Amino acid sequence: MRDVLGYDKFAAGGGDWGALVTSQLGHKHAKHIIGTYIHLMAPLDLFNGSLPDKINYTEEEKKYFERNEAFFANESGYSAIQTTKPQTLAYGLNDSPIGLCSWILEKRRTWSDSQGNVESRFTKDDLLTTVCIYWFTQTYGTSARYYYECVHNPWTPSHRSMPIVRAPTGIGVFPNEVIMMPRSWAERYYNLFHWTEMPSGGHFASMEEPEALVRDMRTFFRQLNYSTKFTDTYGG
Repeated sequence: MRDVLGYDKFAAGGGDWGALVTSQLGHKHAKHIIGTYIHLMAPLDLFNGSLPDKINYTEEEKKYFERNEAFFANESGYSAIQTTKPQTLAYGLNDSPIGLCSWILEKRRTWSDSQGNVESRFTKDDLLTTVCIYWFTQTYGTSARYYYECVHNPWTPSHRSMPIVRAPTGIGVFPNEVIMMPRSWAERYYNLFHWTEMPSGGHFASMEEPEALVRDMRTFFRQLNYSTKFTDTYGG
């Protein structure tokens, strides 16, 4: 953005791994970030750290903690194999379109706010387009491999003072997200300017609730301008 396109200040946003990339920009390059918007809250050392204990969640947020426990108990097998033996899995899914389709479809069904009916959130064209992107480019192995690399090449912080993400941050909280953090944690970890609890939607918010997501992003970024300050109390 700076060296090639010439923007001294710019904004960033994302979910899933995009949220981690966005947070890293707000962590390491806060002076050049107008603001960061994410819809997945997770520590940048997620694969080598731990999530908040139950005591950190308010009574209203206890359901978030329970959701985290359920996710890691029942939905994290993909991560276990991709952080340890990604290449073995890659051969199977790169060789079988049915295998690849079932792998992706299962995640779309269980991680979205679909209540078990995947087509209530995604059309067949949506689903098949996603599968085809992986299939025709033969990039499932790449997508699995960076889990392994993330664990074996741990995140290195630029600073350890709170907030970790110093750029002004907006967060959209979708009720069926796979990892749910307490607001008190977010207020310490991010330079939190904006927080919206959405009525519906899950991990794939940009496909499930695109209008609500874009509307909230616009609301957040309209609060900011080029002079909005990143948090520099801690030596930034």
